[in-house]
Amino acid sequence: MITEPELTDGSDDDRPVDVIGDDDRPRERRGGRLSGLNRRRGPWIWALCGAVVASAVWAGVLRGTDYGRTAAPDLHGYRLVDPCTVAALQPLVDMIALTSMSEIPGPMSVGSTLDHISCSLVGNTEEHHGWITSYTISVGVDLHKKTDPRTEFEDGLKARDADPPDPAAGSSVVMTHDPRTSRPLTGLGDRAFLTGDSTSQTVDVLHGGAVFSVGVSATEEWIDMSERPTDAGGSPERPPRVDTKRFGAELPQTVRHLMSVLSAR
Repeated sequence: MITEPELTDGSDDDRPVDVIGDDDRPRERRGGRLSGLNRRRGPWIWALCGAVVASAVWAGVLRGTDYGRTAAPDLHGYRLVDPCTVAALQPLVDMIALTSMSEIPGPMSVGSTLDHISCSLVGNTEEHHGWITSYTISVGVDLHKKTDPRTEFEDGLKARDADPPDPAAGSSVVMTHDPRTSRPLTGLGDRAFLTGDSTSQTVDVLHGGAVFSVGVSATEEWIDMSERPTDAGGSPERPPRVDTKRFGAELPQTVRHLMSVLSAR
């Protein structure tokens, strides 16, 4: 049975009707989930960003203050000039009283981190019963421009003391085997040591970034054209004993004078 349509008074005919399309509902749900995620992620994301910014600021501050960089050592005005001259190695040269003398140049280098020079002054004394004493004064200078050489300086002394040079070979040269000793010196640079035995003496000095080493060694040589004298057993006579310990006072004075020669101040 078909009935008539229900009649109304028309009061609701103009009421707006909210229509929600299919495309709007997923958008609301997606929006709600994203909002929740943003609320959950927000604190730690901002904390991470703050840490990054703070790190960048501190990095700039540290770069501006040179934090972590080691200051270049003080060279005290030292420069490289020829150290193996009679004038530079006084009073040692005059005390030895050499009759002949010559300089043996060594390597010299100038770099961004290290300047180096080394050389030797060699000479002989007067003949005595067919023997002459041959002396060698060895000089080395290192100027460290970037890093403090203190640790290297001390380790080098320990290594040298632990491994003494081999005795010279040959029948005309003799070196003694008495133990090597080392003692600190005062009033010379930052640190200084006198090391040696009867046939060699060396003074090593550390002054800021500068390292000085001056040594004197001696050997006896038979220069007579005749055969060497023999002892009671028929063996070649041993050469007289060379003693360089007598230079123990002049050698530190010589190094001090050399340092003044090499200083620009």
